[in-house]
Amino acid sequence: MMHKVFFLFLLISSLLFSACQPGPSVDIPFRAYVIIPAGLNTGLSHHFVIDSIPGVNFDDLTDAQPAYVTLSVEYGESNLDFIHQAYFTTKDGTMKQEMAYQTNLPISNFSSIQLYPSILNMSSHITKSRFSMELKLIFRAIPVTETRIRIDFGVQGVLGG
Repeated sequence: MMHKVFFLFLLISSLLFSACQPGPSVDIPFRAYVIIPAGLNTGLSHHFVIDSIPGVNFDDLTDAQPAYVTLSVEYGESNLDFIHQAYFTTKDGTMKQEMAYQTNLPISNFSSIQLYPSILNMSSHITKSRFSMELKLIFRAIPVTETRIRIDFGVQGVLGG
C-alpha cells in the first residue's frame, strides 16, 4: 500500500513539474539603421525613429526578453566616442518602453558599443506585422560627418506548448 501511495506521489509530482517547464526558446535577431547628420549639437537629446521593422510570426510566443543591442559604425565617424548616452526603446504611438540603455559610455575608440538590456516582455510588440523602435542619443561631441549606424538587436523568445 505504501509503495502505491509513493508511486502515485511521484507520478503527480513529475506531471506538475513538467507542466511548469517553459517551452523551447528561440533567438530572434533584428537589424535596423539610422543616419546621424553632421553638426548635431551636444545640448539636446536626439531621437531617431525606426519605422516598419518586419515582425515575426510566432503564434505561440509567450515571452520575448531583450538579449542584446549593438550599435556599430557603418560609415562616417571612425568610432562612436561622440555618443555619451544611448537609449533604445519600443515605440507604439505615444507609448515607449526601454529595451536597452547605456548612460555613461566610455571614450574607447571602438566602432561598436553594446547597450545593457532591460527587463521587458516584447512579445506583443515584435509579433506585429511591422513595429517601430526609437534610438535616443545624447552626444559628448558634435559629429563632424554624416554617420550611418547599424543597430543589431535581438530577443530571447519562449514558445508555449
